[in-house]
Amino acid sequence: METINGVTFEEYAAACGNLAQGMPEAQVIEILGLEKPVWDETLDRWNDRLGELMTEDMDYATRYGELFANPKAGRFAQVETTAMDAGELLQLVPDYETYQKIFWHQSVAASHGIDPVTVLEGYGIDLGKWGALNMHYLNYQNSLLDHTAPDYAEKFNYFRQLQDKWRSHFESEYSNYKSDLASDIEF
Repeated sequence: METINGVTFEEYAAACGNLAQGMPEAQVIEILGLEKPVWDETLDRWNDRLGELMTEDMDYATRYGELFANPKAGRFAQVETTAMDAGELLQLVPDYETYQKIFWHQSVAASHGIDPVTVLEGYGIDLGKWGALNMHYLNYQNSLLDHTAPDYAEKFNYFRQLQDKWRSHFESEYSNYKSDLASDIEF
């Protein structure tokens, strides 16, 4: 198994997932038994190597996404963290339609000057959890939009219908919303 400074691919992906879900960098470094400069080098080298691996085989992107979303692997497997496992995350956003709903809610709200993070908070989700959920559902979306699959047209139609449904829903909901981004500026 390939390592960089003693850190495996699985541990690298798990470290990134734990960081995204709020684990302090100092705790990640301690768990991996590294010094800060060695961690920085390890992270840079794994980031570069991930690009190379994905060029060779896109299954690495899928595996990275799985580990990012469920970062209990390698030396992180038995560590108590605030990171949610995949099952807990999927309780927040149990299906692809719910994911699309939240995605379009954020997108349309942001176009009206509303902070998309506050939209996430309304669903009980923070940025770290949203990042992990994105990895999970983008992997699903990639399989959904595989143009080589025999049922591609049906899946693509499903994808477009969901997008249209939720975009239209939130555009209608925010149609009368006027943002005043300059209201707190004094001259």
